[in-house]
Amino acid sequence: MKLLSKHLSACILFFFSTVAFAEQQEWAFVWVSSGPGTYYVEKGAAKVTIENGQIKAAMTSTEGVDYKIVGSIVGQRVNVKFTILNSDYFNNSPFSGSYTKKLWSGFADSKGREAISLTDGWNFIGLTRDIKP
Repeated sequence: MKLLSKHLSACILFFFSTVAFAEQQEWAFVWVSSGPGTYYVEKGAAKVTIENGQIKAAMTSTEGVDYKIVGSIVGQRVNVKFTILNSDYFNNSPFSGSYTKKLWSGFADSKGREAISLTDGWNFIGLTRDIKP
Protein backbone atom coordinates (compact mmCIF):
# COMPACT_ATOMS: atom_id res chain seq x y z
CA MET A 1 0.00 0.00 0.00
CA LYS A 2 2.86 2.40 0.83
CA LEU A 3 4.46 1.74 -2.56
CA LEU A 4 1.18 2.48 -4.36
CA SER A 5 0.76 5.66 -2.31
CA LYS A 6 4.29 6.83 -3.23
CA HIS A 7 3.71 6.17 -6.94
CA LEU A 8 0.34 7.90 -6.84
CA SER A 9 1.86 10.91 -5.07
CA ALA A 10 4.67 11.09 -7.64
CA CYS A 11 2.17 10.94 -10.53
CA ILE A 12 0.02 13.70 -9.00
CA LEU A 13 3.09 15.88 -8.40
CA PHE A 14 4.28 15.32 -11.99
CA PHE A 15 0.82 16.16 -13.37
CA PHE A 16 0.52 19.44 -11.46
CA SER A 17 4.10 20.51 -12.25
CA THR A 18 3.45 19.81 -15.95
CA VAL A 19 0.20 21.82 -15.88
CA ALA A 20 1.90 24.71 -14.07
CA PHE A 21 4.76 24.70 -16.58
CA ALA A 22 2.33 24.70 -19.52
CA GLU A 23 0.58 27.80 -18.12
CA GLN A 24 3.87 29.70 -17.79
CA GLN A 25 4.75 29.79 -21.47
CA GLU A 26 6.50 32.90 -22.63
CA TRP A 27 4.93 35.24 -25.10
CA ALA A 28 6.76 36.98 -27.93
CA PHE A 29 6.54 40.75 -28.06
CA VAL A 30 7.34 43.58 -30.43
CA TRP A 31 7.57 47.29 -29.58
CA VAL A 32 7.43 49.64 -32.55
CA SER A 33 8.08 53.29 -31.80
CA SER A 34 7.78 56.08 -34.31
CA GLY A 35 10.52 58.62 -34.90
CA PRO A 36 11.12 61.40 -37.39
CA GLY A 37 10.57 59.70 -40.74
CA THR A 38 11.21 56.17 -39.42
CA TYR A 39 10.22 53.44 -36.98
CA TYR A 40 12.32 51.71 -34.32
CA VAL A 41 11.60 48.04 -33.62
CA GLU A 42 12.43 46.02 -30.51
CA LYS A 43 11.56 42.32 -30.17
CA GLY A 44 11.84 39.97 -27.24
CA ALA A 45 10.11 37.72 -24.72
CA ALA A 46 7.36 38.52 -22.22
CA LYS A 47 5.71 36.92 -19.24
CA VAL A 48 2.01 37.78 -19.32
CA THR A 49 -0.59 37.28 -16.59
CA ILE A 50 -4.29 37.72 -17.29
CA GLU A 51 -6.43 37.19 -14.21
CA ASN A 52 -9.66 38.62 -12.78
CA GLY A 53 -9.93 41.36 -15.40
CA GLN A 54 -6.33 42.49 -14.91
CA ILE A 55 -3.37 42.16 -17.26
CA LYS A 56 0.31 42.44 -16.38
CA ALA A 57 3.32 41.85 -18.59
CA ALA A 58 7.06 42.01 -17.99
CA MET A 59 8.97 42.21 -21.25
CA THR A 60 12.68 42.13 -22.12
CA SER A 61 14.01 42.94 -25.57
CA THR A 62 16.84 41.07 -27.24
CA GLU A 63 18.85 44.27 -26.61
CA GLY A 64 18.27 43.93 -22.84
CA VAL A 65 15.73 46.75 -22.44
CA ASP A 66 12.98 46.01 -19.88
CA TYR A 67 9.36 47.09 -20.28
CA LYS A 68 6.14 46.54 -18.36
CA ILE A 69 2.42 46.92 -18.90
CA VAL A 70 -0.27 46.94 -16.23
CA GLY A 71 -3.97 47.43 -16.81
CA SER A 72 -7.39 45.95 -17.40
CA ILE A 73 -8.90 43.53 -19.85
CA VAL A 74 -12.66 43.29 -20.33
CA GLY A 75 -13.75 40.89 -23.04
CA GLN A 76 -11.55 41.81 -25.99
CA ARG A 77 -10.88 45.41 -24.87
CA VAL A 78 -7.48 46.10 -23.24
CA ASN A 79 -6.40 49.34 -21.50
CA VAL A 80 -2.91 49.53 -20.00
CA LYS A 81 -0.15 51.80 -18.78
CA PHE A 82 3.16 51.16 -20.56
CA THR A 83 6.56 51.84 -19.01
CA ILE A 84 10.10 51.53 -20.30
CA LEU A 85 11.96 50.65 -17.11
CA ASN A 86 15.05 52.68 -16.14
CA SER A 87 14.09 55.39 -18.62
CA ASP A 88 12.49 58.83 -18.61
CA TYR A 89 10.43 57.93 -21.67
CA PHE A 90 7.05 56.20 -21.61
CA ASN A 91 6.40 56.15 -17.88
CA ASN A 92 2.82 54.92 -17.28
CA SER A 93 1.82 55.98 -20.80
CA PRO A 94 -1.74 54.99 -21.76
CA PHE A 95 -2.15 52.37 -24.51
CA SER A 96 -5.32 50.60 -25.59
CA GLY A 97 -6.24 47.84 -27.96
CA SER A 98 -7.61 44.34 -28.20
CA TYR A 99 -7.13 40.75 -27.10
CA THR A 100 -7.82 37.93 -29.55
CA LYS A 101 -7.80 34.16 -29.02
CA LYS A 102 -8.22 31.80 -31.95
CA LEU A 103 -8.37 28.02 -31.66
CA TRP A 104 -7.90 25.56 -34.51
CA SER A 105 -7.40 21.87 -35.08
CA GLY A 106 -5.26 19.72 -37.34
CA PHE A 107 -1.85 20.98 -36.24
CA ALA A 108 0.31 18.81 -34.01
CA ASP A 109 2.42 21.63 -32.53
CA SER A 110 -0.28 24.24 -31.83
CA LYS A 111 -3.97 24.30 -31.03
CA GLY A 112 -4.33 28.06 -31.33
CA ARG A 113 -2.88 31.47 -30.69
CA GLU A 114 -3.47 34.45 -28.43
CA ALA A 115 -2.60 38.00 -29.43
CA ILE A 116 -2.71 41.40 -27.76
CA SER A 117 -2.40 44.50 -29.95
CA LEU A 118 -1.94 47.91 -28.28
CA THR A 119 -1.37 51.45 -29.54
CA ASP A 120 -1.25 55.02 -28.28
CA GLY A 121 -1.93 56.34 -31.77
CA TRP A 122 1.77 56.68 -32.66
CA ASN A 123 3.43 53.56 -31.30
CA PHE A 124 2.53 49.86 -31.24
CA ILE A 125 2.97 46.94 -28.80
CA GLY A 126 2.22 43.40 -29.96
CA LEU A 127 2.19 40.28 -27.77
CA THR A 128 1.50 36.77 -29.04
CA ARG A 129 1.83 33.15 -27.99
CA ASP A 130 0.97 29.75 -29.38
CA ILE A 131 -1.41 27.62 -27.34
CA LYS A 132 0.25 24.24 -27.01
CA PRO A 133 -1.80 21.05 -27.24
